[in-house]
Amino acid sequence: MDQALAEPGDAGILFDVGYCLMDETPRLECALGWLAEALARDGRAPGPSELRDAYLEACRRPDPTEPSLLVQMLRSLAVPADATAALRRGVPWDGVPLDPYPEAIAALRQLRSAGLRLGVLANQPASTQGELERAGIASLCDGVWLSGAVKLAKPDPAFFRLALEAWALEPRRIAYVGDRPDNDVAPAKALGMTAMRLRRGPHARQVARDESERADLEAPDLAEAAGLLVAWRASLAASASSRRPEPASAEE
Repeated sequence: MDQALAEPGDAGILFDVGYCLMDETPRLECALGWLAEALARDGRAPGPSELRDAYLEACRRPDPTEPSLLVQMLRSLAVPADATAALRRGVPWDGVPLDPYPEAIAALRQLRSAGLRLGVLANQPASTQGELERAGIASLCDGVWLSGAVKLAKPDPAFFRLALEAWALEPRRIAYVGDRPDNDVAPAKALGMTAMRLRRGPHARQVARDESERADLEAPDLAEAAGLLVAWRASLAASASSRRPEPASAEE
């Protein structure tokens, strides 16, 4: 934790990693290239471009019964189930380093300076901890929860509760920032958290299926998100002040 910044207070922000704090595009391109080569070796035709289109379609319309977008993509291309399972196990998803978005560190420092706790809660391999440390993100955080490390994953509410319990804060005092209506917005709202959606990356065109997937706040990037979250923090403080009873006058 950066000691030069304000000590964390009674509200916090949890962030997703991919397409939120860090750009996952190079990692996705590497995975799609690997899949195209593996499929070609088995005599199957889809190349990187066809795979990319199928992946983007899966992102636009995720199947609620299939948590893996890669599996959904391969099924849409008629890849047999046994081959799909083997490909999913083999794809080197963390084979390419992640880099933070240019505005990420400045946005996090702005939020820390506003007295907010910061954390990461994401469906990522355990190796992402090293990426967050290398990028200077982990040192600004008051907690990091990665699915590969804790063996829970979004949208399971038990995953989100790890952070709620660690911070001992009411859900309404925590905002979750992610890019997916189904995996990020819906579970956060269901627990009583404020849900912010970043509209970028392959899920930017994903449509909320119902009110449960509609974000409380939206932003195109972290720079704008930080300003909205500072205002959200101020609204919490104003709400708390309005509920305090007026002190009794000396005449009473």
